[in-house]
Amino acid sequence: MVLRRLIPALFLTCLLATAGSAALAGQTPTERVREGADKLIEMLSDPDMQDAAKHDAAIDRLRAVADEYIDFGLVTKYAVGRPWLEMSDDLRTKLTEAFVNLLERSYLKQIPTYGGQNVDYKSELVQGDRAKVVTEIIDNDKKIVVEFRLKIVQEKWMIYDIVAEGVSLVMNYRSQFAEILNQGTGEDLLKVIEDRIRKIDEGQEPEGNSES
Repeated sequence: MVLRRLIPALFLTCLLATAGSAALAGQTPTERVREGADKLIEMLSDPDMQDAAKHDAAIDRLRAVADEYIDFGLVTKYAVGRPWLEMSDDLRTKLTEAFVNLLERSYLKQIPTYGGQNVDYKSELVQGDRAKVVTEIIDNDKKIVVEFRLKIVQEKWMIYDIVAEGVSLVMNYRSQFAEILNQGTGEDLLKVIEDRIRKIDEGQEPEGNSES
């Protein structure tokens, strides 16, 4: 479903779009998400973001600010699950880098297809150092519920998962990774991710395909 793929494309790798020190101490989770979404929409309204000839530069701009709002280490950790605890720091670093590259190819490259969707902030739930922000994405006559899951990391609310139409991005990848880890090692998972990136780059696998 195109819209379902568009949601993570709009919000996963880029809820994230403030330059410098956008995350201020004392922000609520909703303020954090809203700030990123507003900045994202402003960026995507730039004609250069829609220019196919400047596509790669647009992706670089979005990727450059992604770390401001998303903790990719946590995203990878939760996607891998329990086997993460037995992995070396070096392997964790390599898996995180590879997974971010996969997410970039699977979602980020679709972002310039943004078509003016609106965001309605519905509710917020905070439990200790974790929070959920429920939003509704309005796309013409369609309304899609999207839940952002955040955790406090170094005094900032950081996104670590997005649930769109009831489907968790982290859990979707965890089920895929589990098939590999149940039969192999973390090194095997790293190789599978790297092979998939290579196939996407060579045009053997469509971008945006979240299935193994």
